[in-house]
Amino acid sequence: MDLTTRNPSDWVLDAIADEAGVDPVELTPPLADAVDPEALDALLERADPDVEVAIRFEYQEYEVVARADGGVDVR
Repeated sequence: MDLTTRNPSDWVLDAIADEAGVDPVELTPPLADAVDPEALDALLERADPDVEVAIRFEYQEYEVVARADGGVDVR
């Protein structure tokens, strides 16, 4: 995952799409219905590297945890 050129919301979209077995553009409803992508990006991009930061939210039937280190868990 290229953390330098992609936004955290992109990491999240890709992880959810992988779990769902679809292309990210096919996800419905839009991610913005579950979480504000701009706020997600701002929080994770500005996180102190010495502090573990994670944002947890639900999207469809999934629980999503996005971390500032670029990790995304979709369950």
